[in-house]
Amino acid sequence: MRSWLLAPADKEKALTQASTAGAHVVVVDLARAAPEERKQQTRLAARDFLMSHREQLVAARKFARWVRVGPMVGMEWRQDLAAALEGAPEGIVLAECHGPEQVKELAAALYELEGRVGLKTGSTRIVPEVGGSAASALRLSQFADELHARVSGLLWDSASLARSLGARRMRGPGGLWTDALAHVRAQVLLAAHAQGLDALEAPFRNLREPEGMKRAAEAAAADGFTGMLAISDTQVADINMAFRPSQEEVAEAREIVGLFALNPDAERIAFRGRYVGQAELAKAKALTG
Repeated sequence: MRSWLLAPADKEKALTQASTAGAHVVVVDLARAAPEERKQQTRLAARDFLMSHREQLVAARKFARWVRVGPMVGMEWRQDLAAALEGAPEGIVLAECHGPEQVKELAAALYELEGRVGLKTGSTRIVPEVGGSAASALRLSQFADELHARVSGLLWDSASLARSLGARRMRGPGGLWTDALAHVRAQVLLAAHAQGLDALEAPFRNLREPEGMKRAAEAAAADGFTGMLAISDTQVADINMAFRPSQEEVAEAREIVGLFALNPDAERIAFRGRYVGQAELAKAKALTG
């Protein structure tokens, strides 16, 4: 799943555009701050969107349905989660996640809610949004060691990290991330690959620089990220193009899958001067599936 489009739950037009944008994943955002009197209406809008797209009959428009909740302060996130689970989303993006213990708390809440609404236990996946503060950034290595079974990917939070540092910019000359942000980005990439997870690039936030957006997506794909977040439907096509596998990559993946099919009991197989194992096989299957 290459493109993840973030759509505000309180913006009807944005939700409508998201459903036809061509994104592989639409993330309905319930984590945005809003007055309490509007919160319940927003939760209902999110639930209705999820339910209305649960059965997608037009294959060209099919997308995974996720919801963003958090941060885990007070009871608001639990109320958002309860409303979202009524729409049976495929997964939850946990905003401002400070460590593996918050993932465990979210997983426990999901276990209870799945039973309540009749969903299969463990069916709702989790992508924590990590590295949003200096303190949480220093704990990123824990995600390479303490992985909950529900976690399918890691997303890093460049905007929150910049705010927490009091940084006046996120990118420098040539559109490159500043040093502190680049360090956190690299740690997230490493932690995700260490566990065989999706590694999701932070969104490009300047909608007035489409060329910068294109370069950012191409750089993320070249650096080893498996997907990228979009904050507008206008960014989706560039992300899909940047992360589209080349013909050579697809051919190599098919060859790896074929070799393991001929040697189903093998843990590792010699391939083009190197050894490939189960992790490479899983990636190859995802690429050719």
